Amino acid sequence: MDTSNHNESEEVAIIDCSTNNDRTNGITNAAFDSGGEVGRVLQPSLDYEIATTCQKVGGSTTVLDETLQDTSTGTNYNGSIVENVPDDDSDIISDYIGHYGRWQFLWTFLLCLFQIPTTFHFFCLVFQAANREHWCARPAHLRTLPLELWRNLTQPDGGRCSLVNAPYRQLNVLNFTDYFLTVNVSSLERISCSGYEFDSNVFGSTIISEFGLVCDKDHLNSIVEMCYLVGAALGSVGSGWISDQFGRRHTFMAFAIIQTSAGFFIGLVSSLEMFMIARVVIGITSMSVTVVGFVLVVELVSGKPRTIIGILNILPVAISYTLTAGIAFYTREWRLMQFIITTPGAVLLPIWYWLPESPRWLLAKGRIEELKRLIDTAAKMNGRKLPLNYERTLNIPNSECSKEVVSILDIFHKRFIHTTLTMLVIWFAIIVLYCGITLHVGQLGGDIYLNTVLAGAVESITICLSIFAVLKLGLWVNLFLYMTVAGLSCIVMNLVPDGNLWVIIMLAMTAKCATGTCNAIISTFTARYYPTTMRNLGVGAGNFAAGIALIVVPYVWLLERTYKYLPLTVMGMCSLLGAVSLLILKDKRPVRQKSEHKTSSSVIKAPGDHIG
Repeated sequence: MDTSNHNESEEVAIIDCSTNNDRTNGITNAAFDSGGEVGRVLQPSLDYEIATTCQKVGGSTTVLDETLQDTSTGTNYNGSIVENVPDDDSDIISDYIGHYGRWQFLWTFLLCLFQIPTTFHFFCLVFQAANREHWCARPAHLRTLPLELWRNLTQPDGGRCSLVNAPYRQLNVLNFTDYFLTVNVSSLERISCSGYEFDSNVFGSTIISEFGLVCDKDHLNSIVEMCYLVGAALGSVGSGWISDQFGRRHTFMAFAIIQTSAGFFIGLVSSLEMFMIARVVIGITSMSVTVVGFVLVVELVSGKPRTIIGILNILPVAISYTLTAGIAFYTREWRLMQFIITTPGAVLLPIWYWLPESPRWLLAKGRIEELKRLIDTAAKMNGRKLPLNYERTLNIPNSECSKEVVSILDIFHKRFIHTTLTMLVIWFAIIVLYCGITLHVGQLGGDIYLNTVLAGAVESITICLSIFAVLKLGLWVNLFLYMTVAGLSCIVMNLVPDGNLWVIIMLAMTAKCATGTCNAIISTFTARYYPTTMRNLGVGAGNFAAGIALIVVPYVWLLERTYKYLPLTVMGMCSLLGAVSLLILKDKRPVRQKSEHKTSSSVIKAPGDHIG
């Protein structure tokens, strides 16, 4: 078998199954020793992949078929199309440990549990910093004065940040009413409150009441919320690079330890400044745990289960919303709540000792001994028999393609710039709407606890059902439909007449569940639009756009002070813009010219080449 006149930039290495060398012979023997009669060998390059189907007849191995596959589009250049088949659905590791077995189930299940404390830290501020009715506090010696009497006489205009100027130190419970009957209250000047009291019927102690974040300090609420979101933006960008350098396992657990420590520290802080700093740290570590955990989960799995597990990995997020509402309802005290939501993360930390590293990261780094021990353990637990000397097949191919270094600028190359820019818009739109609804569910009206429980329950069901829809219709169709439904739901909410609270709640739940499902599938969707060597960069760029969206969210809701319908309108239009961008993306998706496939000469021709 030979090739000629290949373009140097798109050179494709072709495996000859009949060639008797250590690597190819080891791969084919591994497949046959596992009990199969036909082996399929995948040789990755920068943009293409050769699938060689071999059959062992007697003592010799012959080539049955070869296919050149474009790894970014799933196109087989023998004339058939494979819909969205990633190049790593079958690789040497899955040949030995399987796509999904008991070993993968154990670790993907344990890893997804880390989403619970991470979601707690993300969502807790909805209750810890909830808006509460407040008024000017009564002086200590007037605390026994009826509250309604105090507010009617000192704040007759219903103001919550000022009261009439009176000689309160000279007044007592007995002569308080008599004094206000002898003066013209409307002629008295107003002074700022020296302290505040808060309604405790719905919420107990919050950071709003403890640090007095009302009236002239009201603007600090958005800054407090933004602290976590800025940290999350930083974590989404930096954690991927760190895990590429130092491994998924240690990066993941290091961030989990810092997250747990910062979580307990927040429950002890005595100043708003320390609280805000700790929230930045929590944001960095929580997003890092989410990003690195997702990467580790999908790298433990392969084949069709990878898409399913990638979606189910987000399921604990929706469940955690419901749990957060329950914890907040029964604690009614923000410090106690903080300790409770941090505890699950502390309980999970001991699994670091047994947590496996990503086998595909180990292979990419050439750490063969560690990879062999991992494969031995996984294969044993999955009940798979390993061939003798299989470790000889784990060597990294010595090719120019494996040595090529890509940078962030490559995803903005003219071949990918339309894809990248469109992905940035889609990620931004999803996170603006998802976090905008999630973090401000209390502003939709109704019982915040009930609303949260309903939203979490419905979103959990929607994520599970979306798996069947994704497997049936594909990622693109589902993403387009969910973003369209979410955007329209937000806009229609503005048209609902006052007094129809349940209609508004139903539409809000629809928007949240739709974008929650988008959030569950967007990472997998993005990865499939880039070649193997650029996929981490593509997903990383999407996470950066998500980080920007997180920072913007608090200020979107501030638009309500200008015009009450603006926040939902902006979020709805963002979602619809993302849906329209998907239509553009479908047209701009990189498609290469098909080449001829000549089985008679056993030669594969790369696009743009010719065979002499």
